[in-house]
Amino acid sequence: MIDIKLFGPTVISGAGTRLVASNLGGSKPRHVLEMLALDLGTPIAKDLLAERLWDGRPPASYIATVESYVCSLRRRLGLLGGRRGPLATTHHGYLLDPEHVRVDVASVRTLLGGDVADVTLGLDMMSGQLLADEPYAPWAGAAREAFDELLAESCTRAARAANRRHESALAVRLAREATKRTWCAEPPVRELMIGLHANGERTQALQAYQSLRTGMLDELGLEPGTETQDLYLSILRGNPAEADRQSDRDEVSTLLELLRRALEGDAAVFSGLPRMAEVGRLLLARAG
Repeated sequence: MIDIKLFGPTVISGAGTRLVASNLGGSKPRHVLEMLALDLGTPIAKDLLAERLWDGRPPASYIATVESYVCSLRRRLGLLGGRRGPLATTHHGYLLDPEHVRVDVASVRTLLGGDVADVTLGLDMMSGQLLADEPYAPWAGAAREAFDELLAESCTRAARAANRRHESALAVRLAREATKRTWCAEPPVRELMIGLHANGERTQALQAYQSLRTGMLDELGLEPGTETQDLYLSILRGNPAEADRQSDRDEVSTLLELLRRALEGDAAVFSGLPRMAEVGRLLLARAG
């Protein structure tokens, strides 16, 4: 069995050998192997490999060149050619056979489709950035974006389930991971706010809302939706006795910052957040 690691630096191990990126005969052969590993078990046509390798401008002799890269990979990995084996030839293309090859990203993708425990295990298996050896290749960037979208969706779903099970610390971890992978997305921030509040970190929950709102106004010109605003206000209405004096001071500072940012805008900001008067009343109550 051959193991291919794509989180962090690319590493291939098995049958007593261990190869890293510099052992694969150059960047183009390495890219071919990584592309096939990303789509473990799925044939990729030579035309598509060439399209990605040369960013839409393959040379006239690309078929022979791609074939030479695959031959070089097989030689370095100690593999035979043909339609059977780890690196198999298919109709007009190639594939990595999952009967002979394991890829960490494929295992993580499977776990991300499971329950809270599976998603958490998937996170634990990620040992670095996907395709860290390919920071500039457009095809690698597209692969990272697609994976981040899947990860954010899975972590948000798992965080929601963890919050429902009152596992707030786990929910916070999952929601934070989701917010790292997506920008100005309300669902993971709501789960983060719920988890933080349940964990006794109300000020941090309010600050999470502030960061979301600032980002949405700056980047999209929009306020958070009604569901997110309602959650924010419900956390804001909490019992002051639950927090100590320092937490109270931090919370008032957060509220003042929210009001300051709103006042620095135009009247449209207030129309986007009709409950601003209620926020002001709550601020006065918190300030004593």
